[in-house]
Amino acid sequence: MSNILSIDTVSKYYGQLKALDGISFEVPENSIFAILGPNGSGKSTLIRVLAGLITSWEGDIFYKNHSIRKKENYTNNFGFIVEDPSFYEYLSAAMNLRILCRLTNSPFARIEEVLSLVDLSDRKDELVSNYSYGMKQRLGIAQALLHDPKILILDEPNNGLDPVGVNQIADIIYKLSHEGKTICISTHSLNEVDRLCTDVAIMKKGRLVIAKDIRGVSSKKRFFRVETFDAKYVLSKIKSLRGLSVLAAQSNSILVSQSVNSIPLTENKTFNKIKSIKSIQIESDLIEYYYV
Repeated sequence: MSNILSIDTVSKYYGQLKALDGISFEVPENSIFAILGPNGSGKSTLIRVLAGLITSWEGDIFYKNHSIRKKENYTNNFGFIVEDPSFYEYLSAAMNLRILCRLTNSPFARIEEVLSLVDLSDRKDELVSNYSYGMKQRLGIAQALLHDPKILILDEPNNGLDPVGVNQIADIIYKLSHEGKTICISTHSLNEVDRLCTDVAIMKKGRLVIAKDIRGVSSKKRFFRVETFDAKYVLSKIKSLRGLSVLAAQSNSILVSQSVNSIPLTENKTFNKIKSIKSIQIESDLIEYYYV
């Protein structure tokens, strides 16, 4: 699979603060690509660079092997949602999109297409002020798709959504991927990446930790989150058992890694007899990179 986007040693400094520190990775065409990291990792800064909202930065970015620095209208190939999408609340969804069609020289016929894609066709004549937060997020995606971009870049698209809204956004992303679009998602959610994405770049404090294809990749370890009533007691018990190691412990939550050759914690009768354990949850294989 060819790469549609290449990030080449991109850096951004705010005084002495390194918001981005020589980031390099490649985004395969037609992938669902996650830019993953905790708050403050540099995800949003990188997206703002891509969107042209930050104009002073170092390094280069290539779209289909052409530097975006040398192509002023490169954003014609991109659709962005950066932070919460905004609309004229006193107008209908359809009227908002008509205004944006004029601004982007997009045909009005695209309005019905994108509203159908985000499942808002039957609500197109309602005022946006009556929309729920999840509906506004979906309308934002429709807005970003009006000019039929090759790449859709979504900054934390599931923030503030309930489980139904999260599922609706996932359905839209799958549809777009099947239509041949490349989708980049900025997120701090490991579960979101495991569920949706084909590839990931993990960032921490402005630096790249790892970039990888995560399809069909299996770890040599399993990872669990152990919720406890007495973290100190449970930690001592974990450390006494072979094949287990503690990745992190915070408050009453303990992250544990385990060899795949061992009986999983959820099935291990010896481990489950430890007092003061509230629950054991399986965690993503990617979680270890958060603690590098």
